Amino acid sequence: MYSEKDWNDINALLKKRWLITLLPFGIVFTAAVVLFIYGQLNRSEYLWLLTSFLTLVSGGYFLFLFGNYLRPALIYRRNLRYLLNGRKRVTTGIFKEISEDVSDHDGMEVYAMLLNVGERNDPEDDRLFYYDAYKPLPPMPIGTRVTVESNDRLVSSMKIV
Repeated sequence: MYSEKDWNDINALLKKRWLITLLPFGIVFTAAVVLFIYGQLNRSEYLWLLTSFLTLVSGGYFLFLFGNYLRPALIYRRNLRYLLNGRKRVTTGIFKEISEDVSDHDGMEVYAMLLNVGERNDPEDDRLFYYDAYKPLPPMPIGTRVTVESNDRLVSSMKIV
């Protein structure tokens, strides 16, 4: 389900997002530092106000974009690294259901998925897994016996038994 192409795609996306986040921040913050030095050398009474304003704007810009634009991609890359290279658990059972609604699991958008590992289809034997919302839904019908490879309940691959 995941490959090196996914890893390369998320790294390229992160590179672009870091650039969009850091370049304007760096320009405005550098301007604030230059204005501060210029104001101190010329003993200006008002340039410190502009310096403070630029520092606050650049810091707010960075924090806003980091939290809303960059952090989700960093979380996705961390989980993708676990799914590609981390320890995996193999579970075999009956594919019971998959949610139609996207939910949040540790900052990653996923579908909740139930797998029944028991012999008698007892609800106590249901296991909850999370399926990546950015991947196409599994093609197997409900009630099919499947093998799920997972890392911390995140599905890394799914096969019909």
